[in-house]
Amino acid sequence: MNRLILGLMLSLAVNSCFANVTYNKEKLNAMFSSGKLPKVGPMIAKDESVMNFDDCRSNAIGMYTSSAVNFPAKVIVDSGVIFIAKIWSNDAELVITCSRSDGKRTITQALYQ
Repeated sequence: MNRLILGLMLSLAVNSCFANVTYNKEKLNAMFSSGKLPKVGPMIAKDESVMNFDDCRSNAIGMYTSSAVNFPAKVIVDSGVIFIAKIWSNDAELVITCSRSDGKRTITQALYQ
């Protein structure tokens, strides 16, 4: 019986370490304004697509613009060779990368911890 209880307690402790956190737009915007961004877990590639750079950049700017209405968003790099935008949603940080030399779009996600 003690082993069962110990196993359940360990299982709960381990699962709580990996539970993701969510924030509403007011909290995220306040954190962003103060420079104290949420702690994130590892970045995981969610999408990697072959895409024309100009189309990718246009698509990424659309995602950035629609998200920036409510949540923090920032263009990190915007050159003729690479475009990188970061968007903070209610449960994760997203990074959209467009590369002219690779001809692809990559979207990565890191859940808040």
